[in-house]
Amino acid sequence: MKKMILTGAAFALVVFQLACSKKQGATAPPDNPPAIKQPEPYPGLPLALTNDATRRIEIYDPMAVDWNTADAKKWSWSPTTALGFSTDEINRFGGGTDFKVRKNYAVMSDNGMAAIMTYPAGQRVWAKIISGNVHSAELLPNGNIALAASDGNWIRVYASSQGANSSTYAAFPLGAAHAVLWDPELSVLWVTGQDQSNNAHILTALAVGGTDALPELNEVKQYRVTLPTPWGHEISAYYGNKNLLWVTTNGGEYVFDKSTKRLSMAPTNNLTFVKGMGNQPNGQIVLVRPDANKNPRPPVSCSLNNWSSSTIDFYTAGGQHQGSRIVNGACFYKIKIVYDNYQ
Repeated sequence: MKKMILTGAAFALVVFQLACSKKQGATAPPDNPPAIKQPEPYPGLPLALTNDATRRIEIYDPMAVDWNTADAKKWSWSPTTALGFSTDEINRFGGGTDFKVRKNYAVMSDNGMAAIMTYPAGQRVWAKIISGNVHSAELLPNGNIALAASDGNWIRVYASSQGANSSTYAAFPLGAAHAVLWDPELSVLWVTGQDQSNNAHILTALAVGGTDALPELNEVKQYRVTLPTPWGHEISAYYGNKNLLWVTTNGGEYVFDKSTKRLSMAPTNNLTFVKGMGNQPNGQIVLVRPDANKNPRPPVSCSLNNWSSSTIDFYTAGGQHQGSRIVNGACFYKIKIVYDNYQ
């Protein structure tokens, strides 16, 4: 865990860190959990999960009803020297805070490192040890990587297209920065964080300018909105509607309409502390939420930390709970649809 310095200006950030990823969450009210259902196969794309317990990124088949079987896990990755990673990079990897597949490549972040690799081979293309509690990563179309760091309070775009160890970057200051997602239609980078001048919790967009070798970042202020509840977390594509995005905070889950710049409540019961959320192209919603924030805490749950879960939940497009997949001993933090389209 990162050391926290209590200053008046940082008090709200400390509260957030106690309830956010890589920090312990607050106790949630009773969940009124849905009735237990017999597992059924779910048609759809594979699901990528960052697993703190195994210190690996794992991909599972939603058609498999028991994810504790070998057949359910379709891919597993961690950095190794055989894949081109240094010993330092390997030691900094703890299971991942984000993972996205993009056209024969994948991008990942962890608290103290980030990387671009070939997919599915997993060979190192670019990697860097980075302090600041890196929470999200995105591969831009030009080969550069965008990162969000919650303790570092920044969004950066590294010129990773310029070489396997390139360290040149552009930065945009953003408190408690948690998410980055490229929008090819608008050519902007969607981000969540906190305006350090007035402590507002925001969703906004950044234009990536400059050149591939010397990128620049500037806010497109027309897209800025204040989040309905504090501490923005996830942003993910709403597959099937390019005008919408999934957005989560510590206080709820929302659907963002780009054209109206409005955030409406997501259909999945306004759950709190959702760390990862997305939808299959068929409309089914998948999400992960820390076991520590469930009341009662599930009997099979993550015992390693209070920001992960052994359970992945599935909902219809209308928000009706369909069922779950539970992996004994797993500590899943983030979930992503394995779909190489940005939106």
